[in-house]
Amino acid sequence: MKVTIILGSPRLDSNSEKLAKAAAAALTGPLEPPEVFKLNELRYRGCQACMGCKTKKEFCVIRDDLTRVLSSAAGADFVIITAPIYIGAISSQLKGFIDRSYSWFNPDFLNNPVPSRLKSGKKLLFIVTQGNPDVGTYRPDIENYLGYFASHGFKTAPFFAPIGDANLEKTKPGLLEEVVKVAQAL
Repeated sequence: MKVTIILGSPRLDSNSEKLAKAAAAALTGPLEPPEVFKLNELRYRGCQACMGCKTKKEFCVIRDDLTRVLSSAAGADFVIITAPIYIGAISSQLKGFIDRSYSWFNPDFLNNPVPSRLKSGKKLLFIVTQGNPDVGTYRPDIENYLGYFASHGFKTAPFFAPIGDANLEKTKPGLLEEVVKVAQAL
């Protein structure tokens, strides 16, 4: 099984990275070593709305560091995405990746019963870290992203971790066990 981890946090050794790696380590079966991408360390542009992915190629025509991330996620069996909440929304690093994944849609996706170019049956664990203790606060926004990924054929599951700046291992050790269970159930 091919696993891709996309880290949306700009922080080094972030709580969301620890959760993602714990989830990946819990997966069973024949696994390739996961490909891990720290979006903040890459140089890339957001979607330019050029429509090149619909008129010229079957992938995003922008060539930059995100090209490999998009390709890895498209070819993975299991994708883990971390989404820290900053100023009431997912990080800008992650939003740039999601916007560019528009290239995964078929040109006629609005009327096509199979809107995505990706094979269905992939799995996606969407790990959300946030300072707000109410895990329902950002759920509607995250549900929208889960619906977006479902339209690409992903079976999705969210994992909300209200931890803020807390040290995950010291103050919230149970979250590591919880994310492992969610990953294994998916």
